[in-house]
Amino acid sequence: MCCASELLQLTAHPAVVAIVAGSVVLYFMLFRKSQLPAIPFELRPPPESIPGWQGNEVLESPSIIVPGKPDLIQCFDPATGRSLGQVKATTTDELEAKIERARKAQKTWATTTFEQRRQVLRSLNEFVLSHQREICQVACRDSGKTLVDATLGEVLTTSAKLQWTIKNGEAALADDSRDPGFMMMYKRAKVVYQPRGVVAALVSWNYPFHNTIGPVISALFAGNAIVVKASEHVAWSMSYWEQMVKRALNVCGHDPDLVHFVTGFAEIGVAVTSSPRIDHITFIGSPEVGKLVMRSASANLTPVTLELGGKDCAVVFDDADMAQCVPVLMRSVIQNASQNCIGIERILVQDNAYEGFVDEMTRRIRAVRVGSILDDEPNTVDCGAMVLSNCADRLESLIEDAVSKGARCLVGGHRFAHPLHPKGQYFAPTLLVDVTPDMDITRNETFGPIMVVMRFADEKDALEKVHSSPYGLGSSVFSGDRSRGRRVALALRTGMANVNDFGVNYICQSLPFGGVGISGFGRFAGPEGLRSLCVEKAFTEDRFPLVKTPIPPIVDYPIQDSEKGYQFTQQIVAFAYSDSWWGSIKAGLRLGKLSM
Repeated sequence: MCCASELLQLTAHPAVVAIVAGSVVLYFMLFRKSQLPAIPFELRPPPESIPGWQGNEVLESPSIIVPGKPDLIQCFDPATGRSLGQVKATTTDELEAKIERARKAQKTWATTTFEQRRQVLRSLNEFVLSHQREICQVACRDSGKTLVDATLGEVLTTSAKLQWTIKNGEAALADDSRDPGFMMMYKRAKVVYQPRGVVAALVSWNYPFHNTIGPVISALFAGNAIVVKASEHVAWSMSYWEQMVKRALNVCGHDPDLVHFVTGFAEIGVAVTSSPRIDHITFIGSPEVGKLVMRSASANLTPVTLELGGKDCAVVFDDADMAQCVPVLMRSVIQNASQNCIGIERILVQDNAYEGFVDEMTRRIRAVRVGSILDDEPNTVDCGAMVLSNCADRLESLIEDAVSKGARCLVGGHRFAHPLHPKGQYFAPTLLVDVTPDMDITRNETFGPIMVVMRFADEKDALEKVHSSPYGLGSSVFSGDRSRGRRVALALRTGMANVNDFGVNYICQSLPFGGVGISGFGRFAGPEGLRSLCVEKAFTEDRFPLVKTPIPPIVDYPIQDSEKGYQFTQQIVAFAYSDSWWGSIKAGLRLGKLSM
């Protein structure tokens, strides 16, 4: 009441009111940046994404290959085997034409302001937020995942990247002033981040929306155009994603030719990576293909960022909060049928907690239901399909090898014949325990819903077992002891680590994403990711108009006395870089004497 009465008294003084109001207006005029609003647009999703759609036939032997027609890609729903039609593979001539149009559009785009680029991203983000279900259904139809997994892995991650870039991208790419040093104190020194030109991204199939849109967000904000080579395994949805970005550009008044999606088999990938008109390449895939990308890019010395998957570990100490740890690790394995670059593929559990952990996971994994989220009855599907038609043989072989060496397969371990979708591509959720480092499954990325559980005694034993794999992408440590959790996480030879969690570093879009070892090199996401798409130009200029770099006569060409010139330059080094003031003073006196 007292505060209210005082406020009423203040409003009785017009001068006070005018000062307050004027200050607010002045603040908005001087300090609040003008913001270009998001511009709404609409885009109709393909009818095949509607739940229950049955417009085409179920393929007898689902495959992306069309016999006798190498220029076509057969698209199908991996959850049902139902045809989604055929997509024409991009030709090399079409690729070159797209790169040329992108390069032309980029010259204008490079001159736009950060606020103009933000407007495009705001418009895209508003569309994503208001069309979440449609986007998720398209992703589910093309990759067989569930709606929950699509929301978390496709939409949430994309919106997180959009918002971080909108709010922080300009600061990340702002000119970075540097210390010019003593000798150059009369200069201004800074790093200027300039667009590279036309960049390319060759992305994997596990998250068709996010994997294609993520590189576009960073490329556009950095002032580049981009060509995205989408996986042939999810070629059906690519047109929808591409039109979404082009609409956002178009409604904001910019050239849609800044973004081009291409798809096809190995030939078009080689054409992208070997093109001399591509200025940077981001590749997401396997180590084997990553090496081929490097080899192809080396012909033009095109810089590359490689994210090559992982064999991510979770180290679970006996003091971990199991009520929190177990559900998190279930999601780390079952989400998207573990077709995740940073899915947990090795769980190391300390001896005292091992048996209880195995018992609980046996119960949980047995209860997991697989199926088609767009076609089955509500509340009957937890885990979706496998995108690749040829993965089951490899997974069964890895499990058989482990069992032959002493592991126990308590749940699953084989492909799953779905009673409603016999042509669907499913693998039974699997629990494999008593796994040891000599088994092939600990050194090969599975990309399938297989929980691999290993036993360890202490920190030293855990680190040795984790480091038996050549991968080093992400990792997790679960412990009730914060100092131990931090200590072990920092000791892991990985590019990313989370204490008492899984994969959340990627939701923190301020952090770089990437690995070590055969998981690749370079980073995307965070300031490091944005800057990798720029030329980091070192720049100097005079700090004061009348102070410029002089060339002393003693070392001006032609040099009259070489020995004296050498002694002069020697004393310059001593004067500028001596560790003591006295050393610099003595060198300065010698310089004065030599200059006479």
